[in-house]
Amino acid sequence: MCLYVFFYIILMKKSYVISAAAILAVILCFSFASCDLNANSNAVSNKAALETPRGKHSYAVGSDYGKAIKQAIKQAEADVDYNLILQGIKDQFDTTKPVLMNDSEVTAALEEFMAEINEARRARDSIAREERKQKAVAFLEKNKSEVGVVATESGLQYIILKEGEGKVAKDGDTITVHYTGSFMDGNKFDSSLDRNQPLSIVLGNGQLIPGWVEMLRLMKKGEKVKTWVPSNLGYGEVGNRAIPGNSMLIFEIELLDIKPAK
Repeated sequence: MCLYVFFYIILMKKSYVISAAAILAVILCFSFASCDLNANSNAVSNKAALETPRGKHSYAVGSDYGKAIKQAIKQAEADVDYNLILQGIKDQFDTTKPVLMNDSEVTAALEEFMAEINEARRARDSIAREERKQKAVAFLEKNKSEVGVVATESGLQYIILKEGEGKVAKDGDTITVHYTGSFMDGNKFDSSLDRNQPLSIVLGNGQLIPGWVEMLRLMKKGEKVKTWVPSNLGYGEVGNRAIPGNSMLIFEIELLDIKPAK
């Protein structure tokens, strides 16, 4: 079990995702491990103990666990006592004295801890979503009166950066576009230009957000626009892993080609 969790944390760390689940996995590992080793009460304060492979490996495991726990707690914004975390780990290795909490008490405490973390996260997310919504409403209200900006009935706004020619794209057509997407603060979250790979997709097949579908139906081949997509035409109140809920999204889209449906 400990070895499994150890590699789980390593993999989590390599993917730059350290969650509250990681800290609970680590603590559970130590809490329920069947270790017959007695803890050495003498603290290591220098590198002399690291001269052997056993010493280096032992310290590396502890350091790695410690870093994962620290990052998980920081990310979860949890209120914990680091001294008691260390005490809980030591107690599991020291079989000469009773632990302060039995297995069922540890399980109950961890479940309560996780519930508190999730509740706090939901509260923070709710506040952040409402703030993003209000900022977007205020921005769009002002932006629609800017020179050249067109506001549609749905709430989509756009400005033409380069005129196109020919017929507009319609459902069933295969469209090829280059695009860059960013948030209100200017941070870019996606770009086909960065990948040097335009997107080709069938229009109206349910794979694009409503704001994109509406915008592309108004565009001609060669046309380039900047469009402001309110959250109800994007990823909604919930959002997804990359897009926070209630995010207004800003896209620059260039329609490179239209292949009519057969």
